[in-house]
Amino acid sequence: MQLQFYTKPDCPLCDAAKETLQSIKAKAPFIVIEEIDITKNLALFTKYKHLIPVLELDGQRLFVHRTTYGKLVWQLRWHRFRRLLVKFVG
Repeated sequence: MQLQFYTKPDCPLCDAAKETLQSIKAKAPFIVIEEIDITKNLALFTKYKHLIPVLELDGQRLFVHRTTYGKLVWQLRWHRFRRLLVKFVG
């Protein structure tokens, strides 16, 4: 499961979200987190400057600004279940 985590330096909300993501990743090694610094790309900075931190999976936003451990775990489980269902049914 590949996640895109949009962030920037000196962002307390980003630091808190990163801690939550690291806690989840420690228990779910199948998760890969791509950390993207929006200050290194003008298009990304323009798109996300008022939203960070942002976490996306398959282009779908899982959260902006804040999340909780429990909510994020539920979302990731739901996406994983949907992928398995689509693979099984489709």
